This record gives sequence, structure tokens and C-alpha cells, in this order.
Amino acid sequence: MRSGYAIGFSLWVMLGLGAPRAGAATGQEIQITWEGLVAIIGQNVRLVMPDGARIEGKAMALEMDALVVGIRKSSNQPAYPRGKFLVPRATLKAVDVERPTKVWRIVCTAGGGGIAIVFATLAAGTTTGGRHTRTGIYTGLAVGTPLLGYLLGRAADRHTITYVIAQ
Repeated sequence: MRSGYAIGFSLWVMLGLGAPRAGAATGQEIQITWEGLVAIIGQNVRLVMPDGARIEGKAMALEMDALVVGIRKSSNQPAYPRGKFLVPRATLKAVDVERPTKVWRIVCTAGGGGIAIVFATLAAGTTTGGRHTRTGIYTGLAVGTPLLGYLLGRAADRHTITYVIAQ
């Protein structure tokens, strides 16, 4: 039984430490002209305003002198409330665009499910001899491992591209 525990634990550690790191991409930075910002229209964006406030929302349109953003979230609600907001061209230096994928969520959740089968098998085999302590641990690991896989995969799927605006 100890070898089964070692195998299950090893697989759990591999899922937690190895898989998401293999797919995690670092932030990418791209120089772009003002007119080139038309490529981010319809995308979810994050901006830092000159006063340090952070806003998140959807890029709705690009005008000659402003980027139109539909604000969903703001670190300074009174100054930047939810809704349509014009970000002046003169104050906009960079725009972060989140480009999530689904690959690592699928891979890590499936891997967690496979590891959960090992833990469920171990849980089923530990009820003999009156020792139920390990059964609870293995059952908890069997339930939690796919969830851990999903959460780690979600973190690995987040890719941010920073568009730096050439003045």
C-alpha cells in the first residue's frame, strides 16, 4: 500500500509543479502605433491611468484622440465609474490585453482526474483493518486533485500582451 501512496503523491506533485510551468508564457510586449490599436477593439483590456488608478474593461472603439473603453472594474470608482469612458490619447502609454487559452485547463484537469482515480483506488483499499483515517485523506485528495488541476491550468492559460504605444 505504501508504494501506491508514493505513486499517487508523486503524480500529484508532478501535476502541481510541472505541467502548468511548462505551458506558462511570460508577458509579451509589442510596440504599436495609435492607429494599430484598432486590433484590440473588442478585447478585454487593463489600463493604468496617470493618477495610478487601474481600470479593466472592453475596448469598444478607437477615435482620433481617445480610446473608448467600457469599464467593468476600477480601483478608483469615483473617478472611473462603470460604463463608457474615453481614455485620452495623450495619457495612454500602454494597454494590457488578456488572451486566455483553454489548453492547460483541459490538460491539467484531465491529469488531475487521472490522479484522482489513483487516490480513489487507494481510498477503496484502505477500509480493511478498521483504519478509516487514510480513507478520508485519499478521498479528499481524489476530490481535490481535479480541482487543483483546473485552478493551476487556469493560471497557466493566462497570457497577457502589453501594447506599448509609440508616440
